Amino acid sequence: MNKNLIKILFLFLVINQFLFAQVGPIYSRYGIGDQIHSHTARRMGFGDLGSAVIDKDYVDGYNPASWSNLKLTRFGISGKFLGATYSDQNGSVYANNFIFSGFTLGFPIDRSLGISMAIGLIPISALKYEIAESGSDSLLGNYDDKYTGSGSLSKIFIGASTGLPFKFSLGAMFEYYSGTNDYSTKRDFSNTSSFSSIYYDTRYKYSGLGTTVSLISGNVFEYFNKETSLEFRLSGMMNFVSDLTTDTTLVTGTSIGELTPREGEVITKIPTKYTFGAVFGWNEEYLVLFDYVYQPWNEYTFNNTYEKNFKELIKYSLGFQYKPIVRSIHASSWEQMSLRCGLSFEETQYSFDGINIDAYSVHAGVTFPFSSVNLIDLGIAFGIRGKKENNLVKEQFIKAAITLSLGELWFQREDR
Repeated sequence: MNKNLIKILFLFLVINQFLFAQVGPIYSRYGIGDQIHSHTARRMGFGDLGSAVIDKDYVDGYNPASWSNLKLTRFGISGKFLGATYSDQNGSVYANNFIFSGFTLGFPIDRSLGISMAIGLIPISALKYEIAESGSDSLLGNYDDKYTGSGSLSKIFIGASTGLPFKFSLGAMFEYYSGTNDYSTKRDFSNTSSFSSIYYDTRYKYSGLGTTVSLISGNVFEYFNKETSLEFRLSGMMNFVSDLTTDTTLVTGTSIGELTPREGEVITKIPTKYTFGAVFGWNEEYLVLFDYVYQPWNEYTFNNTYEKNFKELIKYSLGFQYKPIVRSIHASSWEQMSLRCGLSFEETQYSFDGINIDAYSVHAGVTFPFSSVNLIDLGIAFGIRGKKENNLVKEQFIKAAITLSLGELWFQREDR
């Protein structure tokens, strides 16, 4: 086995301890946190999805059926910048963060049959909020309350793809989910009050298994004309997560010291996610993509209790890509540059007093090749989520991502 593969496998185990949660509004305190639909700059440029695309230059943890066209071993690593202004009827605040966004390793086993394998580590959800408010009471006096939360849920996966008759591609991933969410509530009383500060710290530590199965069709136009320059593919994907074992810890701090922690084990049930996509292309240069995601978060339970502020999550995205055909070996990086853009609309899983929290965003992306097989992808998205009315929070955000994709010939069958 290539020694680089051993190093990367070890890195998977180590780096899982250093995943950082993204910055987010109060909404992320519910459930397991905000959903992360895409961890790479390439998919961010498409509008976060692009499930029906098959590309030999990429491997990620999104759709395993898309690995069937790998020609080389591919290693990818991503990072994200997240910045947002959160505002309500009383004011606004800006926060930002840069986070590690996962990495993957994929390699072809039999190129003629479309058999490839991949392993990776990617974030699934993120929790990060901080709220402070002041109050006054005739009995308690003046006090300051502070609510904070941080954490993330990630998955380590191993999967494979294979070709099928009619040039269909089938893929599957087996996943191990883990992560920790921390919540804290603290009340500080003024110096003139006879009461002492008190706090409650809660920790949820998740672990469990999951599976993703996906299918991408062959080029429908080739069924009628093998010489066509048109391309049309359909895709379907299902992500199932088993019951997550959740270790819970509650610590209370009062004037007499920290009380004995209360510990227990409960079950967190995450609903199955379904994704359907389509891609239309022409002249091997242009692609138009459409995707639809559905996940019934109203079925989510924690310790057999439903979350009253949850509803079905629905996301739509529309993307476009221009990738030039390069015929000269002396072409510059600018001549080989690919461009992307996209739009997305998401009915998030959050709903408060019958008011849904929706998100709108525009996306763009670019690929810079810096050798014949190595690429740098940049992606950016601007958007709005939520509203200020009815004591809710409006989020105006910017997200930027960078992904490094490296190719190398690791495995090659020798002729004898």
